[in-house]
Amino acid sequence: MNTSPLVSVIITTYNSGKYIADTVKSVLNQTYQKFEIIIVDDGSTDDTKYVVENMIKSEKKISFHQIEHAGRPSVTRNVGIKLAKGEYIAFLDGDDLWTTNKLAVQIEVANNNPKSILFYSMSLTFGDVNIFSPFYEVLPLLSKAARTRTELITKGNSIPTSTVIILKEKLIEVNYFDEDPQLKIEDYDLWIRLGELGDYYFIPRIHCLYRVHQNQFSGSWETKQKNVDYLSDKLNIKLPKYNFVRNRNIAFRLLRNIIHYLNYQLANFYAIRDRVNIN
Repeated sequence: MNTSPLVSVIITTYNSGKYIADTVKSVLNQTYQKFEIIIVDDGSTDDTKYVVENMIKSEKKISFHQIEHAGRPSVTRNVGIKLAKGEYIAFLDGDDLWTTNKLAVQIEVANNNPKSILFYSMSLTFGDVNIFSPFYEVLPLLSKAARTRTELITKGNSIPTSTVIILKEKLIEVNYFDEDPQLKIEDYDLWIRLGELGDYYFIPRIHCLYRVHQNQFSGSWETKQKNVDYLSDKLNIKLPKYNFVRNRNIAFRLLRNIIHYLNYQLANFYAIRDRVNIN
């Protein structure tokens, strides 16, 4: 077993020029340094290419690939997977950030759990968001974390894409992300299909900061439910209905956000306990 495998970090971007440098730096600053960074840009019209090319001049670990605009994350991620040289694949959106120990913790866990094929952690929103916002959240809630395909189907999608590392050979085995233009939750579809090959390993630590900003696409809750229904029909499985608690009223929202905040504090407690045990 290779205990220090190469990780191919696939960063997908579209008009992320304002944030991409910070995103890349959060990977370059990892305590685990055996990685390559593959940036796949979905035909940006801003200065994303210029920002990345300036970074490449001083950092050989980064490669940049721009494609004609597809408008589907599945397409850009598949391009990155096919270019990847690593044993493991990690995904990161072009405006999100990683904590510095993200890869180190996950590779250590992967080395100790060779029967698992996908490893994921928790994400916390930041940016244009606060504890009173409907978009404040910690994902997944500890009670919602899935470790098997059955749990993922019954609990809903609890796996934040920017926290994941996966064995590349398993992605090839399930034929990558589905590029169906009507499939809007291609990540959930992929996790479900991967679950037929092995279990998921959940690490209850916050390893990703999910940026909330005005330029993000945010469909209506009705649209989100239609996306779930489409996947349910496509895979011929029953998936749970979307939870609309955050949209009900301020009291429900505040209660919901307090639950998310408590999960955030519990994850921090686990991280502090880790450091104490190490020292």
